[in-house]
Amino acid sequence: MDNPLKAIEEKKLNFFHIKAMFVTGAGMITDGYDLTTGSLVLSLVLSSLNLSLESVSIVLFASIISGNAVGALLFGYLTRKGRTKFYGIDAALMIVGALMQAFVSTPLELALARFVLGIGIGADYVLTPLLMGEYSNRKDRGKLMGLAGGFMWIVGAILSTLATLLALNFFPANVAWRVALASGALPALFVLYERTRIPETPHYLAFVKGDTKELKEKYGVEVGSFGQSLGQRARLLLRSKKLLVPLSLAALSWYLYDVVSYSEGFFGPNKIAEFIGVSGIVFSLIVNAGFSLPFNFFGAVLSDKVGRKVMQAIGFLGMGIPLFLFPFFDKNLAVALVLFGLSNSFSSIGPGNIIAYWGVEMFPAAVRGLTQSITVLGGRLGVITTTLLFPILLESWGVPTVIVMLGILAMVATGITLTLKEMKGKSLSEVEREYLMDTGEFTAKSAGSASESSDLK
Repeated sequence: MDNPLKAIEEKKLNFFHIKAMFVTGAGMITDGYDLTTGSLVLSLVLSSLNLSLESVSIVLFASIISGNAVGALLFGYLTRKGRTKFYGIDAALMIVGALMQAFVSTPLELALARFVLGIGIGADYVLTPLLMGEYSNRKDRGKLMGLAGGFMWIVGAILSTLATLLALNFFPANVAWRVALASGALPALFVLYERTRIPETPHYLAFVKGDTKELKEKYGVEVGSFGQSLGQRARLLLRSKKLLVPLSLAALSWYLYDVVSYSEGFFGPNKIAEFIGVSGIVFSLIVNAGFSLPFNFFGAVLSDKVGRKVMQAIGFLGMGIPLFLFPFFDKNLAVALVLFGLSNSFSSIGPGNIIAYWGVEMFPAAVRGLTQSITVLGGRLGVITTTLLFPILLESWGVPTVIVMLGILAMVATGITLTLKEMKGKSLSEVEREYLMDTGEFTAKSAGSASESSDLK
């Protein structure tokens, strides 16, 4: 098969790519913002609503993560009908869910608000990497997906820390946590309009919708007809071992990553920070601004040069070793902070950057929304595991033992990563060829170049 989208995939990095990165990345800012705020105000919510640690964990975290799972599966399925068709809806859900938190008076109301918020964020976990991947050029796809994903998440976490600090200084405690949580609506609000105007992706038009007219008008390329319907191709693909094995491994790697990273993220600014003798806000700022953000940026850039698999494997290993060493230095504040900083640095440079690539890059367009939603679901199950088990383990085993366990899980994830397929420098159209061309499911007519009217020019 000649690549009908070659001219688009070989374009140099341009303004459209950068704009798309910010418009799509706003959802990740919202996620990082809201989950970090939840961890920072955990003790205030606990006392304000008279909850135990286990109960407040369910109200603040299990609710939003359950919403993530629902949003990922629902919107992953809906991407068959269009990548951008529902892109404003997820932002609207994030805005409504965040604002609802300002007016709650019971744990049930707070859990419901965060569930609504979680649906929007879960949808964004599918749509942001999918859209960014299908808009990107081949050579810069890794850095664009990384910056729109993990990097923006950390930006959201830092903004959340600063906003929480301001809220605590200007409002009484019972109001401050509501203001901090509700302010998470701002990132999604800023991009709601742009999300309703963003164009449909060329890969969807070429390989899913098969809309020759729109593809030619927007991107200046032509694609022939498909031999089977989308539904027939999707069912065939989902029964294929060629798809199921790598999909399962990708989802498992995300599961393990979220078990480890969210255990640190949810409870680090309170229980772990308290254990080593530093305030939660200081702990969060040091870890995110001093370690995570710069390393995440370099990880995004390096993913197109070094490769996804190598970066993620190194990242998991670098996460695990400092955590494994933690009990030997847990009484030394400076060393404990450095160990957590190193763990977060390697997390950012590796899986924190790359974990969301696999569901998009390894699979063809007909099922890409679904494969991405399944890998997201793997991650959300990891967060739910953390939410339900981590408070119990902290109480039963103590901080040092639990941290060692997390280090071991990170090392296991290193081995799983090495089984995944390297996607560095590979065009998404090559993925179509690998999965579909052998069965003669479609033919494509390539165009020599994209027209000057292309949205990606």
